[in-house]
Amino acid sequence: MSIKANVIGFLGIETYDIILYLSKMLYHLNKKVLIIDDSDTEALTYCISIPATMNPKINRINFCNIDFIKEKSVSGYLKDYDYILIDFGFKTNHKEIQNCSYIYLVTDKQQHNLARIQNLKYSQEVYLIIKDRIKDKNIVYLLETMKAKGINIKQYYCLYYDDLDKENMIAIQYRNDISFKHQSGQLKDLLNELIIETFNFSKIEAGQAYKKAKRGA
Repeated sequence: MSIKANVIGFLGIETYDIILYLSKMLYHLNKKVLIIDDSDTEALTYCISIPATMNPKINRINFCNIDFIKEKSVSGYLKDYDYILIDFGFKTNHKEIQNCSYIYLVTDKQQHNLARIQNLKYSQEVYLIIKDRIKDKNIVYLLETMKAKGINIKQYYCLYYDDLDKENMIAIQYRNDISFKHQSGQLKDLLNELIIETFNFSKIEAGQAYKKAKRGA
């Protein structure tokens, strides 16, 4: 375990599935992971099986070998975990953002969603995930717009969900089922790319972690 956890933030449209998929892969890379829901929608919370006797604002909930809490400062957990993943929703002014090693901005092409994430004030690395089909000229426009707002995009990724991926998102919330078995090739490629390029694991390590997660281990 690292001396101090890597804190990674997620800002923008719903990304609870990506947070959980990455957390499972990190677990299979022998990393201890804490996920925090501090979003406006609490979408991530709906994915977690929470015992009736426990309050995630007080108690850490272990779910599928990943720990979960709500609306907590990271300061008390930095020595307990290798990675802390925080869902901020659209809270671009959240005080914990400045404690993040880097941020994922997640959006589609809709202007109202783009406008909400452009208020971010953050000087560290930012990775952009576009959950939509998008033409090259629109990507250039989007990156230029972000740069004009003072947001430095280190890398961007495009992901268009097929029907299976959308069904899996619903299954995560209704059945608390983090399944890798019916993911699209695009989603599989994205998860592996993120583990390799932003978490700095090797291609072999990422592939092995994905296979273990797919087996349901």
